[in-house]
Amino acid sequence: MKGMEFLIPKKGLLVRDPKTMKFLPASGAMKMTIGPLGRYWRRRLKDGSVIVGKPIVKKMPDVPKARRINKED
Repeated sequence: MKGMEFLIPKKGLLVRDPKTMKFLPASGAMKMTIGPLGRYWRRRLKDGSVIVGKPIVKKMPDVPKARRINKED
């Protein structure tokens, strides 16, 4: 999505989200980088408090296909 970045706080820093007032998770989160709140996140990028990263995508485990049961009367 345009204007959205996955931001990760610099190691050892606690960076507060101005909208939720909670700390940005150490694993990172998607944040808007345009508009009024975007200015806050762009300043955090510029001062080095956060970095742009890639979200961790967990691979779904392979699930075996269901077998069809034939019932004969």
